[in-house]
Amino acid sequence: MRNPITRRQVLRAGAAASASLLIGPATMARTYSANEKIRFALIGIGGMGGKGVDVASGEQIIAAADVDVNHAAGSIKKIKDRFADAKLYSDYRKLFDEQKQLDAVWVATPDHHHFPATVRALDAGLAVYCEKPLCHDIFEARKLRELAKAKQVATQMGNQGHSGEHVRLLCEWIWQGSLGDVTEAHIRPPFNQMDFGSRTAGEPIPVPAGFDWDLWQGPVRAREFRSGIHPATWRGWLDYGTGLLGDWFCHNADGAVWALKLYEADTCEVECEGDEPSETNWPHGVRVSWKFPQRGNMVPCIMRWSSGTYNDKPMPPTVDPDRVASVAEHPSAYFGTKGTAVSGWWMNGTRLFPESFMQEVGKPKAVLPRVKGGHEADFLNAIRTGGRSSADFDYSARLTEIMLVGNIASRVREKLNYDFRAGKFTNSDKGNALLKREPRPGWEFGYT
Repeated sequence: MRNPITRRQVLRAGAAASASLLIGPATMARTYSANEKIRFALIGIGGMGGKGVDVASGEQIIAAADVDVNHAAGSIKKIKDRFADAKLYSDYRKLFDEQKQLDAVWVATPDHHHFPATVRALDAGLAVYCEKPLCHDIFEARKLRELAKAKQVATQMGNQGHSGEHVRLLCEWIWQGSLGDVTEAHIRPPFNQMDFGSRTAGEPIPVPAGFDWDLWQGPVRAREFRSGIHPATWRGWLDYGTGLLGDWFCHNADGAVWALKLYEADTCEVECEGDEPSETNWPHGVRVSWKFPQRGNMVPCIMRWSSGTYNDKPMPPTVDPDRVASVAEHPSAYFGTKGTAVSGWWMNGTRLFPESFMQEVGKPKAVLPRVKGGHEADFLNAIRTGGRSSADFDYSARLTEIMLVGNIASRVREKLNYDFRAGKFTNSDKGNALLKREPRPGWEFGYT
């Protein structure tokens, strides 16, 4: 049986202990019998949201929300065929107002809705799976990490490679000294992603039937509907997406951030070169460089991101140029004083380079626990056991924050110094002005 303590009792008990709705008491973990289903709400069920529908269909879907009945038509049919009583919404704010018998929420909206949906779920004491990147702005990343810690609920970001075997091999090789001191990591997106996401402001066009454009805009400033926004191409817009960096960093830079313990850094320096952003769209061809100081026994290092026109060029080496050129086709590479490692998309296919070096070193000693069943199963298991998932918000918010620091550098075009402890730049008012957006009226929840 479930824990007989109700959510209402938990909230009432905490009311005197905290005046802040957005922190409140820690949530008391529910317990589940062997065959008991997790009660899900799904926010965004078109596109990537279809995976959430598939996962939650193995549990119980109570409600779902989407602003485009045509784009989500397939998912709507799947839900109604199996869960006839599930309630469908266009506005997820209303869903959260009405649905109180939930255990978990799956968020698969465009980036600019990740925070408004996720913060409402966390505030209600619900477990949350949110697609990557975790959010759109640095303030949001820090707030979600703080709130998830306070609520003590299961969380997971959708960077699936983090639950895989190969990112663990990379960590273990590096931590066990197989590469020596790793001084540089190079990251890039796929070559075929050059045109992914709109690069222009498009043209005014009629709003498609069945699509609630005002709700889709949500917390950002209202504008007329234009080509190159919906579906999917919103990733290239400053207001809605986080560009190529936001789309791929949380996948392909995951190994660098985890294995090199970049998330433990108190500060970093960051700068960007390449295309300039427009008034509406992210730059496409850029090279972003983060310089991290020593972290425990990890030596200072540089992480470089290259995309667009820089994607097919060897990155500027502080290591042997031949090694850089030889591994340039890999999405990520790690250069140490003893050797080199490379990884494929989503951190797959990690190996040492060249092959003779890998045969000489051999397989590392396993020190990290392995995930059984995959990334989504890991999240469900964390809910049922009260444990932690592999990419919970404590880690994934830090991973996202590092990416967002780079995105701000791509807009400001100054060498920036960022303080992870304070959550701000120490040398740039322009950078600090981009830490947090002001939401439209009606969308203030979580921002104030």
